[in-house]
Amino acid sequence: MFNLENHQAKIASFNPRAEKHGEENVSAGDLKFEVTCGNSALDHFDKALKKMLYRKPGAGEQADLPLNDHDGLTQRKLPHLAPLKWDEDFPGYELSITTGLALDEALKLSDVELSGFVFEALDGGSVLITFRASFHPDGRTSGKLCQLIQETVEITLTPPDADEPAQQKLAA
Repeated sequence: MFNLENHQAKIASFNPRAEKHGEENVSAGDLKFEVTCGNSALDHFDKALKKMLYRKPGAGEQADLPLNDHDGLTQRKLPHLAPLKWDEDFPGYELSITTGLALDEALKLSDVELSGFVFEALDGGSVLITFRASFHPDGRTSGKLCQLIQETVEITLTPPDADEPAQQKLAA
């Protein structure tokens, strides 16, 4: 499953809104993130994506080293291809957001659903991944997130049950 640990991301937008839960309005929000990763991040979605979008450099082309990747697929195979949309939702994530100003004080959000993924192949073996994180913030958290729009932050995305094997080892 897709995950990030202490990874820089830009908060492109924050949309506070209300959802109906029966007759009651409940606060909700959507964060739109932009992250640049090594193209191996595409393997979290489908192993064929990287080979579809990237190739090894040809004769005379510079072999740029991608971020944390060593398979040599660094050149865009289809440079005129528009960014690709991925139609799958990923519920149950934990999201931690840390700003450069208060590194010891992270915003921690639970029961986050990731969706709206878009992959844009970049030169040098990186990929720009844009996605939405939907959740139910309180008023204080919404206010903090409004101040972070268009800012670069550090995020950690933990998929559901990612801690389960560690907890099972501790119990054994």
